[in-house]
Amino acid sequence: MCDRQVNSLSVGRVIVATWHPQETIVLETIRQMGLELQVILNKGAVMVLPSGINKATGLAAALDEMQLSPENVVGIGDAENDHDFLNFCGYSVAVANALPTLKERVDFVTNGSRGDGVIELIEKLITSDLAEFGH
Repeated sequence: MCDRQVNSLSVGRVIVATWHPQETIVLETIRQMGLELQVILNKGAVMVLPSGINKATGLAAALDEMQLSPENVVGIGDAENDHDFLNFCGYSVAVANALPTLKERVDFVTNGSRGDGVIELIEKLITSDLAEFGH
């Protein structure tokens, strides 16, 4: 996509990513090439993934391999790409700086933002095993 003037393009084994406002060019290119891909937004990041692949499908595959249930998972997130993932988890948490739409749909919202919220969750899990969370 470099010939289409997409800046800051990162390419991995499964994901291609760039930043807003490049999503228009990315969607246009996907449409023109007839590719079966999806665009996932993540707080300014624009990620291109194979259709049907997201954090929830990745977690499902990992849990299947480990023979664990999603009911045993506490998930934490902050952005658009966390909705399906957190819905899949047995207990969902958003950090304080998460998008409002995400905070509305989770079981618990931390007082701390970013890493501080993750630390808060870990400390509560160690000391209470979710008892303080009402679960």
